[in-house]
Amino acid sequence: MRRVKGGVAASLALAAALLAGCDAAPAQIERDEVPLPGVRVEAVRLSQDEVRHRFPGTVRASARAAPAFLHGGVLQERLVTRGQRVEKGEPLATLHNPAMAPALAAAEARVRELDASLSRLGRDVERARTLRERNLSTEEELDRLRAEREATAQARERAVAQRDEARAQLDELTLRAPFAAEVTDLEVEPGDFVAAGQPVLKLAGLDGREVELRVPGRLAARLETGQEAALTSRSGAQRLAGRVAHVGRADDSMAPIIVTIESEPTPALGESLHVQLVLAADPLMQVPLAAVVDPGGHAPHVLMLDADESVRHVAVTPGRLADGWVSVSAEGLAPGDRVVTAGQGRLEESAQVRVLP
Repeated sequence: MRRVKGGVAASLALAAALLAGCDAAPAQIERDEVPLPGVRVEAVRLSQDEVRHRFPGTVRASARAAPAFLHGGVLQERLVTRGQRVEKGEPLATLHNPAMAPALAAAEARVRELDASLSRLGRDVERARTLRERNLSTEEELDRLRAEREATAQARERAVAQRDEARAQLDELTLRAPFAAEVTDLEVEPGDFVAAGQPVLKLAGLDGREVELRVPGRLAARLETGQEAALTSRSGAQRLAGRVAHVGRADDSMAPIIVTIESEPTPALGESLHVQLVLAADPLMQVPLAAVVDPGGHAPHVLMLDADESVRHVAVTPGRLADGWVSVSAEGLAPGDRVVTAGQGRLEESAQVRVLP
């Protein structure tokens, strides 16, 4: 009986010891330091995006001309047809002006008349000099003849200049090609009266093709001569390389841009193309999409880490998403700042965190 009582007492003592040990474990945990929540972070960066702009355009020749006569008259003959190719200097059309031929004839007659006068005065001067050497004539008579011969020589120079001008004007009654080209349009028919400076036809050079665009002035201000451009046909089947050759001044908020085509074979005149211009976009702050809390809600924000490893709520306005990064605008956020991308959980303002590798 005593042995039974002794065993029960030992069992109770062991149970009491175990209960005491269980009560001591929470107390030990409370005395230990609570571990900081772990987070992953990423630095805010600036975007390096490119923006592509597309504009429609029509192929045209780099060298173009609309030849015209310098004088008025009636179109006597047109020597070319639409679509015909001509070489530099080849005659294109002739003009009839009844005043040109008589003017040239009169100028040539005046030159012949002065030539005869110079020949006569030359003989007179030689005769007067011989008589003067024999003391049969006065010095004044010799000087007079010499002065008359000099005046006649000057008059002849003026007459020759007038004759050359009249001859050039008569030559200008034949219109000639300024360069090798294709006749693209005919403006006047034979028999029609043509005013001075009125285009008779249109030419497109055989070498070089380009496209003229009209782009907003703010965009033109960012373009540079020599910048590359990509051209595609309306169907997208043909792709060509181009280069910006000229940037004009903005007129009514639009500016003319000339893009030369560098690829071969060149497209046909008048073909419609799309011209793509690539410009660097204005740099924007970007954060990983995972860093934005409540991106589609009323209060999107990020958790930024301060120097003491505490978090701070920063309100942001999300923008365009690209490759897992979203552009944001925010006050108090700058490139290089660290934002939490994982482990946001229930982090509160100023909570201390532990950055995971």
